[in-house]
Amino acid sequence: MGIYKPLESKVAVVTGAARGIGREISRRLARDGAAVAALDLSFGEAGSAEQSSLFREEITRYGVKAQAYGINLNQPETFQGIVKQVLEGFGRIDILVNCAGVFSMGIIGEVEHEEFRRVMRVNLEAVFGLTNAIVRVMRPGGRVISISSSLVERSGVAGLSVYNASKAGVSMLTKSWAIDLAPKGILVNAVQPGHVNTDMNPETTEYAAAARERIPLRRHAQPREIAGAVSFFAGPDSTYITGSTLTVDGGLNA
Repeated sequence: MGIYKPLESKVAVVTGAARGIGREISRRLARDGAAVAALDLSFGEAGSAEQSSLFREEITRYGVKAQAYGINLNQPETFQGIVKQVLEGFGRIDILVNCAGVFSMGIIGEVEHEEFRRVMRVNLEAVFGLTNAIVRVMRPGGRVISISSSLVERSGVAGLSVYNASKAGVSMLTKSWAIDLAPKGILVNAVQPGHVNTDMNPETTEYAAAARERIPLRRHAQPREIAGAVSFFAGPDSTYITGSTLTVDGGLNA
C-alpha cells in the first residue's frame, strides 16, 4: 500500500514561497501530493536562476511537479500574465495560498503615508488582485487560503496599526469571499499565526524573549505548524468549512 497523499493531482499556487512560512507551506503541500507553482519576488530577480532551481529540486523530491515564478506584488497588472503562465505549465489551479507579506512598525503621527501604502499594496491589495484573477479559472472544490495574523484580534503593542489593519482586511476579505464563492463550490479560509520563528521574526532576539512571556505555551510556532493548518484547509477533511479564520498562536489570544 502506498503513502496516502490527500492532495494528489491538485495544483497549488503559493505566494511568498522562497522562504519562511511560504517555503514550508510549499513543502507540506508537495508532501501531501500537490504540484506547486511558487510565486516570489526573489524568483524573478537578477541571478535568481540558481535559487529557482534549488527550490524546484527540493519540491520535486516529493514526486510532484514544481515551478518557480518571479512576481512583483506591487504590479497587479502582471497578475493575469502569471496566472496564464501557471495554467500553461500545470493545466489548472486548485489551491491558492496567499502567504507573501511585509511587516511594518510605526506609531501614528510618525509613520509615513508611503509606508502605509507599501504595506497595503503587498498585504492586502495583492491578495485581492491575485485571488480575483485566480478564482476565475478555479473549478468547484477549489480552495483559497490566506495567511492573516492573530493580531487582527488584539492590538498587541504600540506601532502595529498599519500592519494590523492590512491583516484585518485579509481576514474580512476571507469571510466575504466565502459568501461570494460558495455558489461556485470554492472554499475560502484564513490562518492567523501568532509569533513564528522565521528570519523575519527569529525566536532568538530580545523582543522574541519578551513576547514568549505573554504566550501560554512559552514558545514561538515553527513554520511547519502553520503549514499544517494550511494543509488542513486545503485537504479533504475541511469540505464543510468556509469563511473561517484559524488562529495558531500558542494561546496568546485565549
